Amino acid sequence: MDTDTDTDRRRFLALTGTGVAGLAGCSELRSEREPEGSETPPTPDAGDTDTRRTVAMIVQPDPGALREAQTEIREALDSGELSREEAEQRLAEREQELIGEAIDTAGDRIEAAGAEHLDTVEQEGTLLVEGPPLALIDLLDEPALTAVVQRDRFQQARDRAEAAGSTEP
Repeated sequence: MDTDTDTDRRRFLALTGTGVAGLAGCSELRSEREPEGSETPPTPDAGDTDTRRTVAMIVQPDPGALREAQTEIREALDSGELSREEAEQRLAEREQELIGEAIDTAGDRIEAAGAEHLDTVEQEGTLLVEGPPLALIDLLDEPALTAVVQRDRFQQARDRAEAAGSTEP
């Protein structure tokens, strides 16, 4: 095999390993906390059921279904049925389908928990959710919901999605 094909295949396999975490912005490992002493967070009151919070939530596709899609596409690439570009496109499409399914599942769970699903950035698997703080935390029991983050992250996800959309033909 020539080295260009080997390099392209390695690059493709590395990209498929990134998965949705890279798309969802979860690869940022920097701290977003304010310096100590800048502001004291409110003390939660377990008896205060009227208090509502708005947060961003990140979903991930079913890992088993994602692995299956990656395997099928990798096999098609290895057998020559697909070019690298076609394989990347099919994988991205399948990831988006799986993210959509995870959003639907999470939406049902959010409603059942007494919270409200306000908005979605589907490309990134990011939801804007409002509800009682304890209900929001309990939502992490849903396997498709992987993180509760500051609501500002929702706008960041929206900005990235809009920027990516404006670069497409």
